[in-house]
Amino acid sequence: MAQAADTPPKDGYADLDQLVAETHKASLKLREAALRKTMAKDSAWPPGISGDNLWTLSALYLNEKVDKANARLLKQANEYIDLIRKRGNQPIATPEQPGNAPWTFFSVTDYVRTFCLFHSKSSHFPGRLKLETEASMKEALCLWVSGESRITNTGHNDLLLLLGTENHDLNRRPNFYLVTALLKEDPAYRNRKLADGHTVAEHAYAHAAFLREWPRRRAQSGLWIEIGSNTYQKYSWPALFNLHELAPDPVIRHRFGLLLDLAFVEEEQISVKGRRGGGRSRAESGPNAFESYKNLLYAPEGQPAGSSHSRVIETSAYQLPPEAILLRYRTFPAAQPFVIRNRVLGEIETTNPGEQAGQRLAADSALVNYAYRTPHYLLGSTLQNPALDLPDPQGGLTLKYAGISRQKRACGMLFDAPSGNDVCAVYPEIGHGGGGRPQHSFWSVQHENVLILQRIAPLGRSTLGSYNTDAVGIGFEGKALKKVEESGWIFASNGKAFIGVKFLNGGFQWDKKQALATPANISHATDKSRILLHAGDIASHGSFDKFKAAVLANRLTVTPDKVDYQFGPAANHLEVTLYDAKALDRFSLPRINGKPLDLRPAKVYQSPYLNGDFGNDRISVSVGPVHRQLDFSN
Repeated sequence: MAQAADTPPKDGYADLDQLVAETHKASLKLREAALRKTMAKDSAWPPGISGDNLWTLSALYLNEKVDKANARLLKQANEYIDLIRKRGNQPIATPEQPGNAPWTFFSVTDYVRTFCLFHSKSSHFPGRLKLETEASMKEALCLWVSGESRITNTGHNDLLLLLGTENHDLNRRPNFYLVTALLKEDPAYRNRKLADGHTVAEHAYAHAAFLREWPRRRAQSGLWIEIGSNTYQKYSWPALFNLHELAPDPVIRHRFGLLLDLAFVEEEQISVKGRRGGGRSRAESGPNAFESYKNLLYAPEGQPAGSSHSRVIETSAYQLPPEAILLRYRTFPAAQPFVIRNRVLGEIETTNPGEQAGQRLAADSALVNYAYRTPHYLLGSTLQNPALDLPDPQGGLTLKYAGISRQKRACGMLFDAPSGNDVCAVYPEIGHGGGGRPQHSFWSVQHENVLILQRIAPLGRSTLGSYNTDAVGIGFEGKALKKVEESGWIFASNGKAFIGVKFLNGGFQWDKKQALATPANISHATDKSRILLHAGDIASHGSFDKFKAAVLANRLTVTPDKVDYQFGPAANHLEVTLYDAKALDRFSLPRINGKPLDLRPAKVYQSPYLNGDFGNDRISVSVGPVHRQLDFSN
């Protein structure tokens, strides 16, 4: 499979059918191998209930050690039922306090999958759950749903209302639906009233109506809030697979299948050898655990493939669309540079000010995931308005971006490795200043191959300033990356792609390994320093030396309140005003070639491969000879 990818035919697409078929075949082989590795021992990692859920799902799917799997499921379900009957309903579970359910917070999706795949009337593998086990699992799941599911959260206006964070929401709502949809077919449960006074059947119908529209709204508005998260992608995506394959409602199955196709195409066009670039939230540079999840589907030779906290993909029949496979194995390196400009969610909705801040998102969010990709690198970031605010309950102002959107923003440059999988990177690195995760630590603006970012100074307890943030520096990662210093710039290259980094408020200092540069002589309490990143490659400049000379010849003017940078043969012009949380009236959005930055473009997806208007049900996908319209209105 991967050999075909490394030696593509002359026109790049002549073997399309063969490439897709071989990828799908290799993927199924990897999935089975991952399941057998899980079954090699009588317990799986992580230890405890979570690992037991992965092990029992694998065993029942392979139809091996079925008695042992049933015994474990029965014991755990009965213990939970007994506990609830003795103590009453427990508080709503969280990752920090998961309670005593026979699943941890993040393995309920796998547990529900086990129930759906193997119960006595399943259309997939009926009867692998013994009737006694099935009965206990039904009761345990009913008790859980009763304690957490609320019909009041399933209205059409609640499609962007999060129950917790985004990944928390996707571990709740889909499972509320799948459980109640199956329980309503059982006369013993159908009319049973849950904690909010509504019956199981009423919950099932309400969640079905909600989830028919959920993928449509996401496709129309921008896919993710925790976009490209190192931690949380692996907890969010399994729910999409479950709804596509297990939902009794055919509209839900169809639309979540479209959403998976869209999500994989969007993910791949902005990834370099499987590693996602561009602007990301709740993220950091380096390998992402979700890469190995994706590798189960792409089956790249020599790369790890498998999931850590789930076995949903391993037990799924879903296969990647041809467009995603072509993007991974045929399209890149692209012949010409291009821009990806996708809208993403993250702005708080203000129509219901009484709700907890940060839970209800605005469909028309002022956020753009921007990337510039050439044959040799991808430079990307989140375009945002750091001064976008709304009134807070105390009569002041708070940042209008949700906490999960502004938390640990990541951006930077990925170098497309000339050979192998050594992806070099240059990226902002946020020092942790104590407390929780860094929030609103910096903001950035980008036009094609130039990115300017500014560290945001803290402002007490106000979200308009940064918090939990130490110094913001620039990290340099990769064995092939060679660095030189010249005229106050740090220049780096892997041989074919280049970058120049300039600390605009003075000098910089290296760590001991010379892998991290941070501003010198700054106070973290007042630091608003700015950093400029300018990228290029052999296609645009011919050589590393010519690139350095061109960068040094550009017109760069830095004042305490503004950065003015003119660059490139087309005389591009970036004007960036300093953001000071104490002086919001002095801030204005950056100007690019004389025009203010547009944070609400007409298109929600815009690239050579993916295009769709904001609010539109139809999204066009075009990769090589493959052209398709994803129609969420159907």
